[in-house]
Amino acid sequence: MKWLITSDAHGALDRLKMVNKNHSDADYHFDAGDICLPKHLYEPLHLVTVKGNNDFGSDEPYVRILDLKGIRVMLTHGHREHVKLTRESLLNIALAERVDIVIYGHTHQPYYQIDRGITMINPGALGDYHKSYAVYVDGQVTFYEL
Repeated sequence: MKWLITSDAHGALDRLKMVNKNHSDADYHFDAGDICLPKHLYEPLHLVTVKGNNDFGSDEPYVRILDLKGIRVMLTHGHREHVKLTRESLLNIALAERVDIVIYGHTHQPYYQIDRGITMINPGALGDYHKSYAVYVDGQVTFYEL
């Protein structure tokens, strides 16, 4: 199973479209919020997203928990869990929800670690000067920079 993982596009629709096209074979495109675009602009990309702290007026949920062929995935932006200070709150929620993988954003820093059996993935930010995203393929995570 291949997943394209983006976050924090901050209005950079061109970058979202480019990485979506470059990984058109992905089974899912997960976006961890702060997309900062009207829904009608990103809807054609068929991504699964959540509301970030800069997604004013968005009707997306703050958190999604998905069951993908037996893998429980939690998708959130991370601002409500204060991930810039610590990932502990996010990890505790993940443990309580019994998820296998957490995808989050907000920090603009790529991050991958397995902590207490939970895989934590932050793809970085498409709207930052680092311009990074991640691809997950059958348990392996690769980070890319634009």
